[in-house]
Amino acid sequence: MFVRKIWFMFFLVLGFATVRLANADQDSKGHGHKTPHDGLVQEAEGMHVEFLIDKSGEPKVYLYDKGMKSLDRSDIQVKLTVKDHGGAQHERELKFLKDPKEGTLFKGEPIKGLKDWDTAVVSVKSKDRWTHVRFFHHH
Repeated sequence: MFVRKIWFMFFLVLGFATVRLANADQDSKGHGHKTPHDGLVQEAEGMHVEFLIDKSGEPKVYLYDKGMKSLDRSDIQVKLTVKDHGGAQHERELKFLKDPKEGTLFKGEPIKGLKDWDTAVVSVKSKDRWTHVRFFHHH
């Protein structure tokens, strides 16, 4: 009985490690699937949040429903906190706008001199409640 429990635990741990490796592999290959604006996507509170920082250092956040249809949510407040690889932290208030080419999005002031980043937290406030969505950037 004891040996059976050990084997069970071994395969359980092996299973978790395999899932973890599969997810890590997926992340290194463009995060599993193409996103509408080549950003990173996380799901939170029944919506998808796409985050990216463009070549000029401008942070952008796009909100989608579960079917990845763009959400027109000017009633939502969005903040961003980004940490670069050196540990410096940058915060931005993102403003809602409708762009003829990009659709509805939240855009912030460019983060000057940001070449690469490590972690980003997109904070979304809806109905007096904050939801924090964490993104990791690996290069």
